Amino acid sequence: MARKRKSSTWLQRQSLYLIGGIAVAGMAVSAGCSTKATLAGSPYLQLGPLPLPLLGAVAYGLMAALALGQILAKSDKGENTIWVSLFAGNTALAVASGYLMYVMTTVVQEFCLLCAISAVLSLCLWGLTLVGRRWNDRGQLLLPGLAIALVTLVASAGLYGYGQNPDSFVAGNPPPAITTSSGESEIALAQHLTAVGATKYGAWWCPHCHAQQTLFGREAFAEVTYVECDEEGINPQPETCRAVGVQSYPTWEINGQLYAGVQSLQNLARASGYTGPQNFIERESQP
Repeated sequence: MARKRKSSTWLQRQSLYLIGGIAVAGMAVSAGCSTKATLAGSPYLQLGPLPLPLLGAVAYGLMAALALGQILAKSDKGENTIWVSLFAGNTALAVASGYLMYVMTTVVQEFCLLCAISAVLSLCLWGLTLVGRRWNDRGQLLLPGLAIALVTLVASAGLYGYGQNPDSFVAGNPPPAITTSSGESEIALAQHLTAVGATKYGAWWCPHCHAQQTLFGREAFAEVTYVECDEEGINPQPETCRAVGVQSYPTWEINGQLYAGVQSLQNLARASGYTGPQNFIERESQP
């Protein structure tokens, strides 16, 4: 005697519509979250040039496409594959949202309502993929669920490690860290040098180059156009240095003229025609 098939519940009949609607809402919320400057600019939440919330918006969009595509297809063909894909994708979204909330509360330490809403929506989607279908065997979800959760956790750990020390993920040798701070005059001079096309050439290992950078301070030197001449440095451009005629480090190129050696900020101001504030911080220029 054939076993009577259980009738589906209202939730199971409407689950794909609910998943599609929630995913569309999540896409909009994540896109809004990606515009929040303190989050979008955090190295903990960047995958290359893309902020993590923006990638979340793309993932929500894929979930919406899967759910709504299955509705439009009006066919049971491939239904199991679609639902397993929805479960895997929403598992990744839920784990990534957990990482986002962790960084937001412990690193950035700034509450983001949109990000919190996104995290709640991702959990709702994950729950719907579990209860929104009458699974013949939920055990088939175990392997893809564990695999995608593990991959997402490893990727999140990589992002966190990068956020703690971005330089360790960059090919080449970084120069010593600049420990001095900049004043308004140093920053204004650095911005002027960049505006007139001035360039500093140097090498990551050069103590005189580091002494020059120390004169500017950390914030100001970040505004200076710098070219790394050593092939073992970060983003090296030795061909450019040879073409310019650099023979020692550091060398400045200002208005077509080369100035070798550590230059005082006053000398750089005169050579570049800088007329802004010049109450530069007195520092020792020797390496």
